[in-house]
Amino acid sequence: MKRQALLLLVSAALVRASGLEGYTVPGLDDREILMSIHVWGEVATPGTHLVPLSCDLIAGISAAGGPTSTASLSDVRIVVDSTETVYDLEGFLEGEGAPVPDLQPGATVYLRARRYEWWKDAVDFAYKIIVTANILWVILE
Repeated sequence: MKRQALLLLVSAALVRASGLEGYTVPGLDDREILMSIHVWGEVATPGTHLVPLSCDLIAGISAAGGPTSTASLSDVRIVVDSTETVYDLEGFLEGEGAPVPDLQPGATVYLRARRYEWWKDAVDFAYKIIVTANILWVILE
């Protein structure tokens, strides 16, 4: 069984290397071959995920449960072999961006939080202090 799996992986590599991606090999389908990618930052389930070999950025983020409500989609970072690429996924979703890049095996994808998110936390904290002070003032008066 291990020998058959190894044979399939070698066949997939040969098909890819020879530029025959448009052809099918019986018993070999890109959706059957998985690769690992790393998705970190503002996603539902950060970590290492197994995705199909023909996975693009959107499918990779989806494999990690999708972006959180605080994720910045305008500057998604993709690192492959020490080369960092910044992609504007928000622009693509609005119909203005470049095509979605395909991910390579071992790629790391990072979605950071929007820049203004810390202001929301600061305002929320100040609001809670004011409400607490107001309650104490009413009780002690």
